[in-house]
Amino acid sequence: MNPLDGASLAFDPRRTAALLGDAKGGDAASLRKVAQEFEALLLQQVLKAARAANPGNEYFDSEATRTFTGMLDEQHAQALSRGRGIGLADLIVRQMELVQGVKKTPVSP
Repeated sequence: MNPLDGASLAFDPRRTAALLGDAKGGDAASLRKVAQEFEALLLQQVLKAARAANPGNEYFDSEATRTFTGMLDEQHAQALSRGRGIGLADLIVRQMELVQGVKKTPVSP
């Protein structure tokens, strides 16, 4: 699975601004977008921690490879969080619907 297929860049200021507008919207669809973005950020941190725990290879250990590996991890986190994701976004949406009293949305299969 190519993380760039149909995907936007991991860091896109326009997407961040749109996400802020969605968060203020308060409807179920925008709530799902925000939850998916949170899930992507969490996945990105997990990948970053896993990379830090790996001792690495002295031949490929440079600032450039660390930078590009970090960028690739961001793209993978975005790709993983789209669609079904790991399930965290679904749980966030359910919880926020209970708290906010928003109309419940069906969970995607």
